[in-house]
Amino acid sequence: MQSLLIAVAIGFVVIRSVFAGSAPKATPELIEKGKAAYVTNCVTCHGDNGDGEGPAGKYMNPKPRNFIKDKFKKGNKPEQLFQTITNGLDGTAMTSYKHLSEEERWGIAHYIAATFKKKK
Repeated sequence: MQSLLIAVAIGFVVIRSVFAGSAPKATPELIEKGKAAYVTNCVTCHGDNGDGEGPAGKYMNPKPRNFIKDKFKKGNKPEQLFQTITNGLDGTAMTSYKHLSEEERWGIAHYIAATFKKKK
C-alpha cells in the first residue's frame, strides 16, 4: 500500500510539472512587474536594450542572447521563455532563476516577448 501511495505521489508531481506553467495573460501590470524584475536580474548580461551588451555580457563567451536579432535557443513564446528563465541554458552563463517567484518569471517572459521584437 505504501508503495502505491508513493507511486501516486510521484505521478502527481510529474504530471503537475508537465502541465504547470500555462501562461497567464500578458496584462500591463504583469509586464510592468516583468520589466522591474528584468532590470534587477537580467540587465547586467542582456543590457537595457536587450542587445546582450550589458556590463557583464560584454565579457561572456558565449555572449548573452541579443533579444532583437538573435534566434532564441528554446523558442520566443512566453511559455518557452518562462522555461528558459526557470531552468537556464546548459553550456551558457544563463542560470536558473527558480529563486524568483513564478509571477516574476512570467512577467520577465512577457516583458521580453512584448518589448524585444526581432527586427526584420
